[in-house]
Amino acid sequence: MTRSAISLKPEPTERAKRIFREARSIENIEGKIGKTLSKDENNVRRFILCQTPILGRIPSIGEIKREFDQSQKGKVDAILNKLDQLDAIHLDNDKATILAAYPFSGSETSHQVSLKGKGYKRVYAMCAIDALGIGFMFDCDVTIDSRCYHCEERIEIEVKDNKIVFLDPSSIVVWCDMEYSSCAATSICGNINFFSSEKHFGEWQEGRPRRKGSLLPIQEAFYLGKLFFKNRLEN
Repeated sequence: MTRSAISLKPEPTERAKRIFREARSIENIEGKIGKTLSKDENNVRRFILCQTPILGRIPSIGEIKREFDQSQKGKVDAILNKLDQLDAIHLDNDKATILAAYPFSGSETSHQVSLKGKGYKRVYAMCAIDALGIGFMFDCDVTIDSRCYHCEERIEIEVKDNKIVFLDPSSIVVWCDMEYSSCAATSICGNINFFSSEKHFGEWQEGRPRRKGSLLPIQEAFYLGKLFFKNRLEN
């Protein structure tokens, strides 16, 4: 495959800003980025996020307890429950496993992300927007390997210096579902996907119930990923 030289920056559209404002109004974004958490709670949140690309998976609750139980005096379970209530993470029904720690999935998804350097391993993102935001979150180059949600055609995106430098196919769009309901993992993540083209999105949408959301060009979706995740580790 001939690689054409491109350099696509995040596109700060009014629509993307509106989507983010609406998300902030219905999700506890401040809690998810640590602004409303105690120091102990935020340390656990940051540990989960920072360890995931090092391990290539979300750390187990046992690993988290080994890291923090001495300093947190047995508070880890309570902290994890609070993070779950804030939807900063998503626990299983038994509170024994972290199924999601946004932007990361605890199981395989269609969105594989490889972070460049620092010994990071491949991870799975919860959705297309999460995949596009990981590079901003860790301030590193990434490659994204996904699939068109309609035809399963392979989708490849390479990000370098916070710009998209490779895109195949060149017509990729992202459906950004906005029907959030208390937990992103169970309400919207499975519906935020890459499509190889607007045509394929239209074919997929035909005959399906209409959902609240927006079909975004890749640069606009890229900007939305930046808005959601650039400051996720700054607090």
